[in-house]
Amino acid sequence: MEMVPNKAYKILLVDDDPDCLDAVDQLLRREGYETFPIGEGRAAMEIVAETNIDLAIVDFDLPDTDGFHVLYELKRTCRNLPVIIMSARSSKEMRLAALEAGAYCFIPKPFKIPSFRQIVARVLSSPRMRTVTIRRTRGIMWIIHR
Repeated sequence: MEMVPNKAYKILLVDDDPDCLDAVDQLLRREGYETFPIGEGRAAMEIVAETNIDLAIVDFDLPDTDGFHVLYELKRTCRNLPVIIMSARSSKEMRLAALEAGAYCFIPKPFKIPSFRQIVARVLSSPRMRTVTIRRTRGIMWIIHR
């Protein structure tokens, strides 16, 4: 699956590991996405309040909170925002908890780059994202971040 063309989707990246954050940031920028890399969960909420984000990719282990708290806050603010949870701690229970909490999916670290690209492209090409794009082109704001 290829990247969704004709739009620079905005992706929020939240990870406290600078090496992982930088690697994912570079990977997604090469794919043509606009990224917002952040090292803490609370700072991520400020980005969402100021920018119309299309996808959030959140590490579970953060210094100021955990990925589930960020997921809950993002969903509270932007109910339809797809959120991917990542973690090096990958148990069946954690994966199920992420999905039950409203995550689009759970990605164990380290991940395979081709699979990661496919997941991101799939999220951004979902019918829900196409509906959002159509609504934006007609001038209707589907969500207001303020």
